[in-house]
Amino acid sequence: MADSWLEQGIFSDSINYLAMETTPIMATVGPMLENVISELGGEVPSKVLAAKIAAKDVVERMVSGDIDLMKGANFLYWDIHHEVTDELPDGKYFGANLGFEHIFCWLREIWDCQDGSMILYYTDLPREQAEQKFLEHLKDEAEKWLESKS
Repeated sequence: MADSWLEQGIFSDSINYLAMETTPIMATVGPMLENVISELGGEVPSKVLAAKIAAKDVVERMVSGDIDLMKGANFLYWDIHHEVTDELPDGKYFGANLGFEHIFCWLREIWDCQDGSMILYYTDLPREQAEQKFLEHLKDEAEKWLESKS
């Protein structure tokens, strides 16, 4: 990202330092990225706002097919949802804090289908076919989530 900014003529000392990181890890580059945002006159978003921005980007990419549905849904679950549950508790349903409860419903069905656990829907179908149905529902719910954020 820093390389791309430099190629576009966007420069700050922090971007330069960030571009020099050969093995970036979040603990190191996170504060550097915050410095970049500040140096460019932006405002560092809160953890919850950053999660919402990232979530919208991931769901848009899931719906467009730019990333695999399961890869995107797993990212929403592990890397976004779990990161904000202290600041934004779930409430009645798991994932409801960011509106992912329906997406996570189908994600869990796919996990159960893949690992041989009991599935709740399409039990009359072979697992491969049930998994395809779950993926269709997952995409439908991602589209609905995205529409609700427009």
